[in-house]
Amino acid sequence: MFFYCSTEEKALIRQAAADRGLSMSAMLRQLATGATPKRRKPAPRVDPALVLAVSRYGGNLNQIARWLNTATRAGRASEVEALRVAAALVGIERQLAEVLAQHRRSRGC
Repeated sequence: MFFYCSTEEKALIRQAAADRGLSMSAMLRQLATGATPKRRKPAPRVDPALVLAVSRYGGNLNQIARWLNTATRAGRASEVEALRVAAALVGIERQLAEVLAQHRRSRGC
């Protein structure tokens, strides 16, 4: 569902929702139906170093996926190149496993 409002009205709605600790959609649903919104579970705390390490590998995965999609569309993906991509993915998977294992050891998990 969509509705039109001015920039000022949107800012007021956003602020009212934030003041109630709700998303804009949850607050508007509550106002329209009278239903009590479900509270979200708080996000778990994560070690920032782990987030950084995983995001680096995610960036590598995105680069590989972009190359693969571009090469496939252009008809340039040979079997040799596909093997290289597969090897790179296995390497990234191993590195991610090691990062997670180190994180678990350091936290005693």
